Amino acid sequence: MDQGEESKDSDRNLPSKDQKPVNGFKVKTLNFLKKNIAAVVLTILLIVVFIWFSAKIANNKKQFENDKIQLITQYETERDSLQIKSLEFASIVFSWSIRSEMLRNNMENLNQLLTVFVQESTASLVQIVDPETRMVILSSDKKYEGIEYDKEINFEINEPVVIKDDQKITITTPIMGFSNRIGVLIVEVK
Repeated sequence: MDQGEESKDSDRNLPSKDQKPVNGFKVKTLNFLKKNIAAVVLTILLIVVFIWFSAKIANNKKQFENDKIQLITQYETERDSLQIKSLEFASIVFSWSIRSEMLRNNMENLNQLLTVFVQESTASLVQIVDPETRMVILSSDKKYEGIEYDKEINFEINEPVVIKDDQKITITTPIMGFSNRIGVLIVEVK
């Protein structure tokens, strides 16, 4: 072989400007991976652990939010229940004060009691209704006084009754005289 042929063979092995190196990148990548196998395995392991912890943290956040909402709901339910029980007890004690003032026929003091009860409690409306005529004797909202009570309640009750609906809570308490029912106390809370 002469030099002309040798140079042709070496030209074949060298890529031209138009040709791209065949599998050069793949060869370099494989050589790199073979030389640095520990680093590559640790990097892949690190990526897998990062993804796993990220998913675990997202799951824990979601679980935390669900638990938080559940606890808040439970707390609000308990708080509302205790508030209703407290107001029910207050209306029972208040009915005793009303009873004593009604037996004395002291309407001016009853008016003051109603006003103070509404101011000091969460009640939005307090009414005293005559169970026989269904007329509102006294009310914290004066526009209801002297008119017939138009809402459906049982005037024959012997103990406090709590009625809950979407917008308000109504506590109905009987006011007992010596031998008969002299009134019904109705406390509404929004």
